[in-house]
Amino acid sequence: MASLLVLAGLTFDLEIRGILVVGTGVAVLIGSVWLVVATNTGIRHATLVILAGLMGWMAILGSAWWMYGSGWKGADPSWQTVDINVGDLNASGVPEARLLPDPDELPSAYEMVVASGDPRANAEFNTLPTEADYPDLPPAEVAEIQADIQLRNETLTRSELAAVAPGVTRGYGLDDLAGWKLLPTTRAGDAQAQAVADVLAHPDLGYNSSADFKLLDAYTIGGKPELSEDPNRWDRISLWVTNTARITHPIRYSLVQLQQVIDQPEVPGMAPPRPVVDTGEPVVSVVMVRDLGTRRLRPALVAIGSALIFLALCYWLHVRDKELMARRREFEASTS
Repeated sequence: MASLLVLAGLTFDLEIRGILVVGTGVAVLIGSVWLVVATNTGIRHATLVILAGLMGWMAILGSAWWMYGSGWKGADPSWQTVDINVGDLNASGVPEARLLPDPDELPSAYEMVVASGDPRANAEFNTLPTEADYPDLPPAEVAEIQADIQLRNETLTRSELAAVAPGVTRGYGLDDLAGWKLLPTTRAGDAQAQAVADVLAHPDLGYNSSADFKLLDAYTIGGKPELSEDPNRWDRISLWVTNTARITHPIRYSLVQLQQVIDQPEVPGMAPPRPVVDTGEPVVSVVMVRDLGTRRLRPALVAIGSALIFLALCYWLHVRDKELMARRREFEASTS
């Protein structure tokens, strides 16, 4: 009865249950094959054969893990913050960050939309609804909706504009700012998420939540070359060949800027007010470097290590067979 209680309790312990499952699998699957081979060839020879087969299978499995980056994998690629600059990028500890112009030196996104005349950008960020669009609402509420949309347009960030109308930002040269390239919000998600986490974890900045600041723009520099805006087949083939033949990975930086917002009271029952940056507060720039991680390192070690052990066991079996054949010839010569 006591043993049954112990076995029943083990089902609730994931670690012990996992060890028992693996041990049972090894004993049943590998042990049964070893038992069959051992009855025909002996214990030592069966052990060498089973271990060689196991290592060969592990080498194949590790190669598949290595190829697809799955299985027992290492750390995934991530962004690592190397500098958090407040106010003046010229004082940044990263030399590449000093090349990026200050936000005040660049035209605002709304100014670019108005001056560009781009139909898509103007339809999205420079058009206000009319009373005809809301026939059931009084003029005062329509005016409030127009004011909110106009505030959205005027607080538009360059990265948000690049996600909708990349031709507008490209026309202002934001795709090459001393090597830096403006990232649209559709491509800056992981970098912005890491920047928010690091800023909130920094006690000296004084931010208690993500509602205390607004994400502005994101930029990137370095890394492997990318395809042009309208690539042809030769561009794709040549880029694939050159990037594949590249042994080392060029360092890639990302820079995410944010700024404190004005504290606005929330009205119960109403939507939260649209965040508006406080222009009197400095712009915080989070500089991050791309860590490529070690996702395929463990599978590579498994594949290479298993292959080496497999070759060593095969060589051991080969030496054993040669010694056995030599002794057999000696025995046949002595009895003839």
